[in-house]
Amino acid sequence: SYTVSSELRAELRPYQLQGVKWLAGHYNDGFGACLADDMGLGKTLQTIAFLLYAKEQKNKSAQSPAQLDLFQSHTGSEPLTALIVLPASLIFNWRIELSKFAPSLFVCSHTGPKRGKDTRALASHDIVLTTYHTVRQDLELLSRIRWHVIVLDESQMIKNRTSEVAKGVLSLEADNKISLSGTPIENSLSDLWSQME
Repeated sequence: SYTVSSELRAELRPYQLQGVKWLAGHYNDGFGACLADDMGLGKTLQTIAFLLYAKEQKNKSAQSPAQLDLFQSHTGSEPLTALIVLPASLIFNWRIELSKFAPSLFVCSHTGPKRGKDTRALASHDIVLTTYHTVRQDLELLSRIRWHVIVLDESQMIKNRTSEVAKGVLSLEADNKISLSGTPIENSLSDLWSQME
């Protein structure tokens, strides 16, 4: 059963707590999830609360304590290795919310012309923030990492499953995948197909 992480620096409203419990239940059952609600209801906070839970669960299930090395999480625990894919305009907002609500998570942004190309360095982070455009450009690099969780924010960006961006994002491997959207259906029910996939 889900309990709010002591690392979360926020109080969840009852409907947000329900959302996180729902995400945690799907995670525990090995299913992905699509969290779609109106703008401003706290999808980002719910996701951050879930990511803290996922990290705790991942560390609980680790067979033996890992040796801390240069590429391990700064906390000494096993890194979560979550990839969050989002529009470039939201990178700054996610960084602020992560530092405010979950300062214990080790976060990096994989964007811009000077972004690193070292898979071990990327995989040593709890959270890697990147854009849909960067996934398309760095697909070969990002495909070499076995992600524990992949989160797609504004997942309607992949509604056209024949686009290069959608094909790239959908090809990435992860133990758990979550899509987030305030507008999951913009034109027709077929918009949901790749988001649910």
